[in-house]
Amino acid sequence: MLYPDFIGIGAQKAGTTWLSHNLQLHPEIWMPPLKEIHYFDEKIHDPANVVPRLARRLFGKRVVDRRWRRQVRTRMVRHLKKFSKDGFLWDLRYYAGMPGDEWYASLFEPGRGKVSGEITPAYSMLEPGVIAHIHEKLPWAKIVFLMRNPIERAWSQTVMQFEKSKKRAIDTVADTKLRRTFEREGSRLRTDYLRTLENWGAFYPEEQIFVGFLEDIYFFPEELLSRLYGFLGVDPSFRPPGMAQRVHSRSASQVPTKSIIYLARAYRDEITRLGEHFGGYASFWLYGAERLIEDPPNEKAIPYPLWESAIWDEWVDGSRANSPRPQLQSAPLPAVRVV
Repeated sequence: MLYPDFIGIGAQKAGTTWLSHNLQLHPEIWMPPLKEIHYFDEKIHDPANVVPRLARRLFGKRVVDRRWRRQVRTRMVRHLKKFSKDGFLWDLRYYAGMPGDEWYASLFEPGRGKVSGEITPAYSMLEPGVIAHIHEKLPWAKIVFLMRNPIERAWSQTVMQFEKSKKRAIDTVADTKLRRTFEREGSRLRTDYLRTLENWGAFYPEEQIFVGFLEDIYFFPEELLSRLYGFLGVDPSFRPPGMAQRVHSRSASQVPTKSIIYLARAYRDEITRLGEHFGGYASFWLYGAERLIEDPPNEKAIPYPLWESAIWDEWVDGSRANSPRPQLQSAPLPAVRVV
C-alpha cells in the first residue's frame, strides 16, 4: 500500500493553503486534488455499511456532512466543465469508497514514483491514540506544522467562521458573540501549538518534524520553500511561480482594538511559553501581547496582521525591546527550538 511520505498537520489559518498550493507545483511532489482528506480525524470513524454512511452524508446536518455535499457539488461542476477520467475516478473513490487504512493508502496511488503527501490542519488536534495509529502505518512520514501568532490565528478563524460559514461581516457581530467564539474548545485546541508538538513528538523524532512560521511566508517565501523542499527530499532549487502571493486570505486589514486586547489577555500564558520555547517570531508575539495589555492603543482598530502595525516597528527597532528582527526561522524542530 502506498501511504504518503509527509503529512501537514496545521495549524488552521497559519498558511496551510499557501503551503499546499506551492507543494503541488513542485514536479517531484504529488498531492491529492482535495487539500484536506480528513481521514484520521473524521472518516476513520465512518460506519462500514455504505447505506447509513451515504445517508448521513446526503441528509445529515453536521458540519462534516454539509462540507461533503458542498464539495461533491463543486467537483461535479468541475468535471462537467473539464472532464478528467483520472480525476473522476479519484473523486469516486474518495466520496463513495469505504474509509479504512487501505482506502486511505489507495488515494495516493496516482502519486506512485513521486513524493506524496496531504495537508489536513485538523490533525493538529488529534489525541495520542490516533497519532499512535498513524505512526504504526507511517513511521517514516515527515510531519509539517505551521504556526502563527495565537492572537492572529484565533481572530482569523473567527473572521472565516462568520464571513464564510454564516455570511456575516465581522464588524456586525456583537462583542459578546465574538468572545464566545474565541473561547470555544476547538479554537483553543487549534492554537495550543505546544500540545500538538508534544503529542506528535511522542511518536515522531524531532528530525522528522518541520516547524514553519507564517511570518516567514510573508518575509522569506523563497527561502522557506527551499528549506522545506529539501526537508521533503525533493529539489530545493525549484521556484514555483507566484510564491509570494497570498492564497485564500480572508482576514480584514484591521482588527478591533477591544477584540485583540481580549485575545492578548486570553493567550498571554501560552504565548509566554512559546516565546521561551522558540524565541524569534514568538518573542515578537509575546512583546505584542504585553504591549497590547499594558499600553493599549487609543485607536478603535489597529493594522492586521501585527507585523504591519507600529508594534512590529517598535520591536524591530529595539526602541522598547532588545529584539532584533529575526532571520528565516522555519526549519526541522531541532534547529528551531530554543530549549
